[in-house]
Amino acid sequence: MEEVKTEKKLTKKELNRVWWNWLFFQEACYNYERLQASGFLHAISPAIVKLYGDDQEEMIAACQRHMQFFNTEPYFGLAIHGVTLALEEERANGVPVSDEVINNIKTGLMGPLAGLGDSLRAGTIAPIVVGFCISLGREGNLLAPFLLEGILVALFWPLSRWIFKTAYTRGKEGVQEIFKGGLLNKITRFTTVLGTMTLGALTANYVSLTTSAKFTIGKGSAIDLQADFFDAILLKILPLLATLFCVYLLNKKFSTTKILLIFLAISLAGVLVGFF
Repeated sequence: MEEVKTEKKLTKKELNRVWWNWLFFQEACYNYERLQASGFLHAISPAIVKLYGDDQEEMIAACQRHMQFFNTEPYFGLAIHGVTLALEEERANGVPVSDEVINNIKTGLMGPLAGLGDSLRAGTIAPIVVGFCISLGREGNLLAPFLLEGILVALFWPLSRWIFKTAYTRGKEGVQEIFKGGLLNKITRFTTVLGTMTLGALTANYVSLTTSAKFTIGKGSAIDLQADFFDAILLKILPLLATLFCVYLLNKKFSTTKILLIFLAISLAGVLVGFF
């Protein structure tokens, strides 16, 4: 008798579990050797069990396949999960999809999606929302931290779910269409510029640095360096210089502790000479 094979198909239940797993356990067992690989494997484990639960060798191979190095932005990066599950589903149904194909696609999408997600979410939207909620919190509004989390969840959870389901439905071809015609480069450039402007505005508003230095010129004529020069001609120049100096030290691979000690030493020296 001819054996009848039943097509293996992921259901809404498995897809939902993958999405929830990733949201809450994306950095479970996070380590510097594999970064998010453990979280990725845990996230897609319901789908792997559904597809390869009756084949121990394929199950082992899938676990080994997805414990390779993985790291991307957590929300936009869900497109990788969708494409991966589409490929795994094809493989479980007999399509010759090799380990190299799956891993190469994951590796190829990690960087672009991380750049897009970090620029748009972490570099643009999140600082704007954080700045708004900090303003409320400084006024004594106890709802500010809850409002912060609520806005971010309301913005990014539905978006990540749509990205994940769209990538799974359309497979690798659908994701590749996003990168055609230079669209990714245009979006990344726009969000980078907008994010830089936003961070500059936040620096001007929330980094506070002034000088108390005063100079006497002639008889009884005193100049307040902060009020008469910086505030009148170079407004917020000291916070800008402090921020740029911090960025310079970070680019030189100084640790956070060393940077704090350097700023502490500068502050003490400034107080002793009367600049601060």
